[in-house]
Amino acid sequence: PGEVVENGTLLIRDGKIVGVGSRVDIPANSTVMDLSGKSIYPSFIDVFSGFGVKQAERNRGGGRSAQYGPSREGYYWNDHIMPETNAIEAYKFDPKKAGELRKLGFGVVNSHLQDGIARGTGVTIALSDKGSDAERILSDASGQYFSFDRSIAKRQSYPSSLMGSMALLRQMYHDAAWYEGGKVSTTDRSLEALIANRDQVQFFAAGDKGHVLRADGIGDAFGIQYVILAGGQEYEQIGDIKATGASLVVPLDFPDPFDVSNPYHAQYVSLEDMRHWNQAPANPGTLESNGIPFAFTLEGLKSTKDMAKKIRKAMEYGLSENKALEALTTEPARLLRKSDEIGSLQQGRYANFLITSGPVFDEGTTLYENWVIGKRHILADMEQKDIRGDYTLRAGGSEFKLALKGKVTSPKLEVMRDTSK
Repeated sequence: PGEVVENGTLLIRDGKIVGVGSRVDIPANSTVMDLSGKSIYPSFIDVFSGFGVKQAERNRGGGRSAQYGPSREGYYWNDHIMPETNAIEAYKFDPKKAGELRKLGFGVVNSHLQDGIARGTGVTIALSDKGSDAERILSDASGQYFSFDRSIAKRQSYPSSLMGSMALLRQMYHDAAWYEGGKVSTTDRSLEALIANRDQVQFFAAGDKGHVLRADGIGDAFGIQYVILAGGQEYEQIGDIKATGASLVVPLDFPDPFDVSNPYHAQYVSLEDMRHWNQAPANPGTLESNGIPFAFTLEGLKSTKDMAKKIRKAMEYGLSENKALEALTTEPARLLRKSDEIGSLQQGRYANFLITSGPVFDEGTTLYENWVIGKRHILADMEQKDIRGDYTLRAGGSEFKLALKGKVTSPKLEVMRDTSK
């Protein structure tokens, strides 16, 4: 982002970039691809994903009495505290889902078990369906995750409220300090894992502007700076959000327009909801203008195919193109502490890049290829002729305006009668 090389050359070998610039010495044994008229961008990164990790299933077991005690021995006294969980142990590569993400421009995802208050560690995965997991796994312990939400797989009754979740998190950190000080004679595998993982990136799934502030307050009390999953309403308390000093992971799930065609239904749409519908697309631009660092995530999107449309909407509401690209490339790489490996097209980085027909966020741009760790994945035929444009159609003594729009690979046809003639 912010650095453009015109008529450049990208030289890759063994899955990594070994040369980039307007003047690159090309070895004699190189395979050369002429991409005149095309653009190359870094592939995108999602830092908050559940890709490939088997997610928890709701516990259907019941009983007349509430469960207050833990169900495990040798672990923390509360079942919703599970920092010993390692996403890599529940991971299995999903070729179909990986293909869907590559079509959106993603080359790397950071995934974890999205369940519980202390959720354990994540795993960073390159989305190539060629090669083995030994090549795809970029990190098998990429961060430690927390939330205010109980585990759906556990029956232990406490906590039963937001206040209880906040109290439990504080208790967990106090217990860890007590445990580390050698005050306990027994072994607690959960606290052992919590302490062992504290030097990793600490992610917190807040998902609401108020929860962002609550999570940051807990972090401040224990000297922890979380990377926080936002909720999309941060523009409402932007001063308080900025004061946290936290980096955010921002969803793109802007609300759809309300159907108010029925007057009876329309009266149930609140002014608050209407305001959020109107202002939510401005949230990324507001964060940018206030200097708050953030990365985008697909988390919360009903249809991931809407990602590009949502980004264009945010750009209409003040988000710059450069910041949009940062939020999908260099910023997530920084949050994962992997800027020297992914997120940019620089020497020594993994060869994760897109070949496009033009500016990556433009509606008419085609993503031709997505190279992941140096492995080529073809998304569309670069040799296909671009026949988009405006035409004149004469039929039956009448003249029509014919417009071909949309993508090169799937153009959309519009026909209108030419009333000027």
